[in-house]
Amino acid sequence: PVPLAEEQMVDAEHSARVHGCLAELDANQSEAIRGAYLEGQTYAMLAARQGVPLGTMKSRIRRGLARLKICLERDE
Repeated sequence: PVPLAEEQMVDAEHSARVHGCLAELDANQSEAIRGAYLEGQTYAMLAARQGVPLGTMKSRIRRGLARLKICLERDE
């Protein structure tokens, strides 16, 4: 079935909020979250690409997701 126009509008608004909040994050956190959740890369792949230990990547993503959650809740 084709999504209703209202559903498409809500999805577009939600997407804009997520991308706006991602833009507020530290560049390393934003890049890591985008890579993991939007591009489907593993934490190990991201860590290797950025030249950091896996634990560092996990911490960046965890802290970034916490900040992202706060931003999204603030904008509701």
